[in-house]
Amino acid sequence: MPHQDPNPLPYGALPYYQVHYIVKTTGIDPYMLMAKCNVVTEGHFDSKRVVNIEWIGGRLANLLQNDQELTTILKSLLLEEGEIRIDPQDKRVRIYTKWKREDKIKFDPRFFEAVEKIAGIIKNLNR
Repeated sequence: MPHQDPNPLPYGALPYYQVHYIVKTTGIDPYMLMAKCNVVTEGHFDSKRVVNIEWIGGRLANLLQNDQELTTILKSLLLEEGEIRIDPQDKRVRIYTKWKREDKIKFDPRFFEAVEKIAGIIKNLNR
């Protein structure tokens, strides 16, 4: 009879996914491109709403903080998305959100519009 592990792993691969957007960059210091979006909220449960968005990071974070159109778009999205992070990797920048269960993953055109604005700001830094 085969020996059974007394402490089996409780799960295998989890059905969680993360959406990533990749932007190619050249000739720019990667530390300038690191940014994280913090959300300032008020209220609880159903009355919870986003009051402000604070970007933390290098030069890119300052440019994103000054873009009022991007802030307006993100205020309506970040309760559902949770967070946005921007990380440099070699000659690319990765823009991504929090992990989501497979039944909660969906394509949101408004979020894609926000990512396009962020990618445009990153491309302007390359020039």
